[in-house]
Amino acid sequence: MAMTPLHDMIGRRVRIIAGDIVYKGFLIEVSEENAALQTESQWMTIPIDNINSIEIEEG
Repeated sequence: MAMTPLHDMIGRRVRIIAGDIVYKGFLIEVSEENAALQTESQWMTIPIDNINSIEIEEG
C-alpha cells in the first residue's frame, strides 16, 4: 500500500482515527498541533497527539 503525504490529502475526503473514534470528512488543514476536518454537519479540530491514522476515503 502506497503512503500518501498529508499535504496531498488536503481537500480530499479522509477517514481519521483518533483513539476509538472514527471521523470522516474533508481534510482542510494540518498543522503541528491540529488537523481541521469539515464533516457533513460541522467543522472539527482534532489534536495531532490524539490521531492514530489519517487515510484517504475510497469511493
